[in-house]
This record gives sequence, C-alpha cells and structure tokens, in this order.
Amino acid sequence: MIDIDRYNQISNSIGDFLNPNIKPFLPTPSNDDYKRGYIVRYFTKSATNSTSPIYEVKLNTFSTLSSNPLYITTELDWRISGELEEVKKSNRASLQIASEFIANIKLYLPNLLQFYKKNIQRI
Repeated sequence: MIDIDRYNQISNSIGDFLNPNIKPFLPTPSNDDYKRGYIVRYFTKSATNSTSPIYEVKLNTFSTLSSNPLYITTELDWRISGELEEVKKSNRASLQIASEFIANIKLYLPNLLQFYKKNIQRI
C-alpha cells in the first residue's frame, strides 16, 4: 500500500514538472526603474521543441523553471532610459547574449526601444 501512495505522490508532482502552467508577463517599469535606467527581463521556452513559443515571465516563474531541464531560461538587462542610440545599442547587445540561450529571442523583442523614456534623471 505504501508503494501505491508513493507512486501517486510522484505521478502528481511529475505533472507539475512537465506542464508548469506558464503565465506570460509584461513588465511595467517603475519610476525607480527609469531612474536606474534598466529593468531585468526573464524568458523561457520549452527545451524539447525548437518551435515552441517564447514566454516572458515573472522572476518567481523564472526561478522555478531554471531548475527544470525541460525548459530553457535566460534573463537580460533591458535599457529603458538614456541616450537613444546607446539604449538601442545596449538592448541589441543584450539580445545577442540572450540568443545564445534562446534562439530567435530577437523575434520576440523586435522593438529595441520598448518602454523607453527620454530625459529621465538617472540615480
């Protein structure tokens, strides 16, 4: 009887491991983020299917999936204030680094100036 209980416990937790119910997330930068000049963005996708969608997720989801071998994760610093050309250059470089982990992430983030605001007093 103990074996059946253990089997049920393991099989229930495998379901959560295989299908963690990923909820997409779009960050909303705060005034402090704009003063700092960047936000950290978190991404994941299935490791078993090269055509699976890329999801932007919250930090806690990212942390959970980082230890799941069925998912690839990456994070990137995303500039949101500063000189226009520097912001573009920085975000392009962040995408280049992130694409080493998640191919085609550039397609997910085509707008290098997403969340950009000009003339923010930096911290």
